[in-house]
Amino acid sequence: MQNSESRPLRLQPKEAFRMNPREFLLWLLIVASIMLFAAFTSAYILHRKDGLANNQWIQFDLPVQFTYSLITAGVSSLFMLLAYRAAKNDELAQNRIYLAVTLILGIVFCLLQYSGWKYLTAIGLPFVPHEDMVGGISASFLYVVTVFHFLHVIGGLFLLGFSLIRSLRLQVHRKNLLLIRVTNTYWHFVGVLWIYLFLFLYFAR
Repeated sequence: MQNSESRPLRLQPKEAFRMNPREFLLWLLIVASIMLFAAFTSAYILHRKDGLANNQWIQFDLPVQFTYSLITAGVSSLFMLLAYRAAKNDELAQNRIYLAVTLILGIVFCLLQYSGWKYLTAIGLPFVPHEDMVGGISASFLYVVTVFHFLHVIGGLFLLGFSLIRSLRLQVHRKNLLLIRVTNTYWHFVGVLWIYLFLFLYFAR
């Protein structure tokens, strides 16, 4: 005898993987940036090979400021991680402090990059080489790579500043992590990107 109240079994669909649209756009930006810098470094390698073969490539040491900025990037990533963990644990005061320190270190990074460019100009390696300057394109490549990374850092500073403002308004906490999660991901990306670029420029000289 069939049970009149019996109903066909319905299989519950597996919960689909969902990503916030803003985070999805961020990852698209990261992928595009990786492709951009991969193109830069590939062009650097090709032009360096041709330049060395034709004695048209100047070899020079990286400014010491770039080394300092590497250390600054590493320390700032650590404080960004601490800020994110503080937000997840509803440690709002610590979150504000860590965000402020990360923002300050980001500004210091930018100042160090600018100081490094000034040093290059002072030793006769400007962004646009003189007409009679042999091999000046080697410095131009370094400027292009570091300036484009600098622009990415500026974007990260805006995110940090906005996150700090929201934190001061008590709008960054365990139940509202989207902004600081995006900021955390992006800031670590620009930090890792600088480590890669620094090592590439150091060993590819």
